[in-house]
Amino acid sequence: MSDAYIFDVEESNFQSIVVENSHKLPVLVDFWADWCQPCQSLIPILHKIAEDFAGQIILAKVNSDQQQALVQQYGVRSLPTVKLFVNGEVVDEFTGALPESDILARLDKYLQRESDAMMAAAVAEYEQGNIESAIAHMRQAAESDPNNTRVQVTYARVLLEHGQTDALTDFIENLSATMQALPDVVAIKAQLDIVGQLGEGVQVEDLLARIAANEKDSAAREQLSAVYVSRGDFAAALEQLLEIMKRDRAYNDDAGRKGLLRLFDMLGAENPLTAEYRRKMSSLLF
Repeated sequence: MSDAYIFDVEESNFQSIVVENSHKLPVLVDFWADWCQPCQSLIPILHKIAEDFAGQIILAKVNSDQQQALVQQYGVRSLPTVKLFVNGEVVDEFTGALPESDILARLDKYLQRESDAMMAAAVAEYEQGNIESAIAHMRQAAESDPNNTRVQVTYARVLLEHGQTDALTDFIENLSATMQALPDVVAIKAQLDIVGQLGEGVQVEDLLARIAANEKDSAAREQLSAVYVSRGDFAAALEQLLEIMKRDRAYNDDAGRKGLLRLFDMLGAENPLTAEYRRKMSSLLF
């Protein structure tokens, strides 16, 4: 045992350390072996997670060479294999030495912390229209628990929605490298970059009026797309970029097509909007 939340586990204590404790907090079970090089790469990452979340998770280490009964019982076929136990059951698992950010993303939804309650109260306040006070309380929740992805992402999205780009930039820069690598944070950083295209005092009504007067006003459409991105209205943003691509491929070095590709990367391949607008873009190309 390395510390109070890291255990070497065998068949005789698996029930008490893993199964019973998993009714109180998540338990990561690492099946490893001395000869397994990926296991040796993964162990420091798992130790770091257990130490960062001390008291919120348990790490149980099973030497697979010595604990063949557990290996067979839990169907372990390759090393390393990590299984996540919650309420006595395996709720997630992976094989291989994943990066810390990937492991945190799997673990995050099973962690319930005081900062979640703080953020829930701030969100309720936000929905009641007490914006400034709510944002201040969201910041307190985020600062109280730097490892809580849900809290960090919620606060960042609200800053983006309200155009507080300087505060958001500072906030993201102060996140850990692991947190910055999470997909939700990467997407917010991409949104922030796009919003940076906007000039001071840009109004949607003015942009729409310009487009109504001249449907080929690609600059207005590009800015309008950035406004929609800042609001999280990605379908509307994609539509404006598609219109630029339809009407003026020469504008700003094919900005319509490049903007679409950038948003596809930000949204991810699994997002239905990505598939829909890839088809629409392809119809213009071929």
